[in-house]
Order: sequence, then structure tokens, then C-alpha cells
Amino acid sequence: MTETEQAEISQNKAIRGYIIRCLVKGYNNTALARQVSNSMMAAELIISPDISKYLNYLEGAGYIEFTDKKVTAYTAYANDAVIRLTKAGIDLAEGTVEDLGVGV
Repeated sequence: MTETEQAEISQNKAIRGYIIRCLVKGYNNTALARQVSNSMMAAELIISPDISKYLNYLEGAGYIEFTDKKVTAYTAYANDAVIRLTKAGIDLAEGTVEDLGVGV
């Protein structure tokens, strides 16, 4: 694995962890997709507001869900969806479970 690939993997983990931490700080463990995206852009973690691949990973792992069942990870930003931590996501944030793909 090249240094570039390792750096990308490390960045992906950091971004997923950042999303989890944002949701922990949100009211009832929730946040708007745009709030999370804008926060990451302000912190210079991402340069594009498209966080769908990170949300897709977290949703697929069962750590997050969208309050509107018609929303997917790929339409969350456009629909300004509300993202909510699941029980598994809370356990991940609290360190009860580990996921090597998320840098919490």
C-alpha cells in the first residue's frame, strides 16, 4: 500500500469519526446533514460538501439513520436530512465497541 493510499484511509477514518462526534454533540444525538458538512468544510477536513460516501459507510454499519425514511446517504445533503445516531453509533462513540474504519 502506498503512502497516498494510507493517507486516504486515515483521512476517511477521521472524517467518519468527526461525523459521529458531531452527532454526539447534537440535540438528542442528531444533526442536519448540512450542519455536519459545513462544519467539516470549516475545519478543512473536506473541500466538497458531498459527504455521501462517509454517511453511506456509517449507515451501512448501523451507526446512523435518517429520520426521513425516503432519504439515502446520497440525497441527505440535498434534502438537508436529519441524521441520528443509533444505539450502535452511541456504543461506538462511547468506546463500548470498536470499528477500525472509524476514528472516534
